[in-house]
Amino acid sequence: MSKRATTIWTAWVALLFLGCAGWAGDRKPAGTFGLFVENDVFALSDGGYTNGVKLVWVSPGLGDGPGKGRGPRWLDRMSRTLTPSRTLDRRRFVSVALGQSTFTPEDIIRKDLIQNDRPYAGYTYAALGFHRAAPSSMESIEIDIGIVGPDSFAGDIQEFLHRVFDWSYPEGWANQLKDELALGIAYDRKWKVRPAGKKGGGNWDLITHAGGSASNVFTGAGVGIEFRLGRRLPDDFGTALIGPGSDSASLFEGTAQGFPGGGHSGFHVFAALEGHAVARDIFLDGNTFRRSHRVDKLPFTVDIAAGIAVRHRRLKASLAYVYQTKRFKGQELKPLLGSLNIAVLF
Repeated sequence: MSKRATTIWTAWVALLFLGCAGWAGDRKPAGTFGLFVENDVFALSDGGYTNGVKLVWVSPGLGDGPGKGRGPRWLDRMSRTLTPSRTLDRRRFVSVALGQSTFTPEDIIRKDLIQNDRPYAGYTYAALGFHRAAPSSMESIEIDIGIVGPDSFAGDIQEFLHRVFDWSYPEGWANQLKDELALGIAYDRKWKVRPAGKKGGGNWDLITHAGGSASNVFTGAGVGIEFRLGRRLPDDFGTALIGPGSDSASLFEGTAQGFPGGGHSGFHVFAALEGHAVARDIFLDGNTFRRSHRVDKLPFTVDIAAGIAVRHRRLKASLAYVYQTKRFKGQELKPLLGSLNIAVLF
């Protein structure tokens, strides 16, 4: 492992420790833990954006307001600065996450560099998020630090898993993007519309969002809308794909403990549409400061998702299929993948 990678991995461990240490031993709610998995194996394919995994912890509420919890003072002060609030109906949270994304060309059994397809690339990262939530809106600021390239170990993990499960072995990781430190910041804001007079437990709602990110990994903006229909909807902010600043939305509940809605269980179906304007995507544009393989990205992309979600007591889960428009010129197949989210409230 290079010195750069060692430094980054050390920074990740420190970030995770500092983010969680203030709640150690606290008898109040320990927050929410979430697992996000996106993989094209759900769609019986293997290529493009082939895998994404993210572990997220969201703190109890910070500072003044309902659902407040105890945490480190420096984190509370930082949260107040980045997500100020003058009203008691808004609660502040922090989140800590560790994730990895993997990208390959469609033909993974070729050893040579495939010029007309996307590069092999892996990205491993940690994220510290600051969130402010009200009954009908939520805003998030997320700071990311990671590494793109061999020291992300994405290629090693994919090769290991394909060997264990006897899947087609990826032969081209020698052509992946080179090591590069990744730094970025993202902002996202969500709005929720519910039936008149319904504060929780309604049978439908509508969630919209808008935001953007700036980094050497991804720079761009996005807008989206999600419609949900079911029984005892969770009082959260929808089911989002893995992405800076937005994917923690399903981990926020309107109450400090348990789920609202007049009962312990619920289910719903959902459909979402999201559009992106892309200025930079390292997984298509290649390394920022070194020569590497690249393709001509498309400046505008769309994701369409549909799925089902269930919840029981302190557990929530959702499964969706996601259709993505083409990401670069000459791309032969339009990506299709599955998305699995599991959350546990402690």
